[in-house]
Amino acid sequence: MKKILSTALMAASLCLTGIAAAQSYPNQPIRMIIPFAAGGTTDFVGRVIGEKLGEILGQPIVIESRGGAGTIIGTGVLARAPSDGYTIMLATPDFTINPSLQPELPYETPKDFTPISLIATYPLVLAANSEQGIKSVSDLISRARAKPGQLNYASAGNGSIQHLCGAMLVDMAKLEMTHVPYKGGAPAAADLVAGRVSVLCSGAPPLDPYVKSGKLRILAVSTPTSHPALPGVPSIAESGVPGFDVTAWFGFIGPADLPKDVVKRLNDAIVKVMQDPDLRKRLSILGADLAGSTPEAMGSLINAEIEKWRKVIIANGIKAQ
Repeated sequence: MKKILSTALMAASLCLTGIAAAQSYPNQPIRMIIPFAAGGTTDFVGRVIGEKLGEILGQPIVIESRGGAGTIIGTGVLARAPSDGYTIMLATPDFTINPSLQPELPYETPKDFTPISLIATYPLVLAANSEQGIKSVSDLISRARAKPGQLNYASAGNGSIQHLCGAMLVDMAKLEMTHVPYKGGAPAAADLVAGRVSVLCSGAPPLDPYVKSGKLRILAVSTPTSHPALPGVPSIAESGVPGFDVTAWFGFIGPADLPKDVVKRLNDAIVKVMQDPDLRKRLSILGADLAGSTPEAMGSLINAEIEKWRKVIIANGIKAQ
């Protein structure tokens, strides 16, 4: 009887300890990994959200930029972090592209991670040099079919979402176009302005100055339908390529096996942050749809994106370089 009573008391003590730990979370700073170099769009988004998130959670959010290897370095750091809720990462589509693009990863996606919340989705745009006479997706398709292999599309790098956006267009519209990778979106946009490449899939904000000056023309958005941030611009799907959908996103993930109480605490705080008027105003330059989601919705998105990009990468024979 004494042994049974001792075991019961120990179990109760462990249970109470677990409850107390969950109730006290967080009781120290939280590390937010940004898997890109400091100064870019993802870094900006992470810092804006981190500031507000820290206020709600009552602990500072410490930004740690761990760029390199197409986000693999930062993601690997997250995979090896303790499952205690004190390390999270701001993920992008690269997270779901890499499993099919890279033959070996130091982690297994999505097994080694816990989805927490989607925070934003936004379209890419398909842009052309205004002097090339390509005024629509239909014009692009007609010209590409009339001159197989003579047109090209730029991207921010091999295996980037900009690359896969262009590759998906080429595949779905049955075109022959050459991919021209650059070391970042800025040099790709510069060569589009100079007329050295035909078209470019890109986030809209970096191209805005060139569009306003008349040097570039936005042909369409990559989301299934037109987007409120770009009134009057049709989608690629509405312009002769039905079913086309490339929707970029930001979302939070943690290491595998995060306790449910911790996931709920983080998710509740993130959802609340995404309703903050000041934050929404500061992030409005992205032209994004801002909203927190359930962990389950984030997990479903990750699984769907992994499968979508796997098909695109295999169909186009895309290899990591």
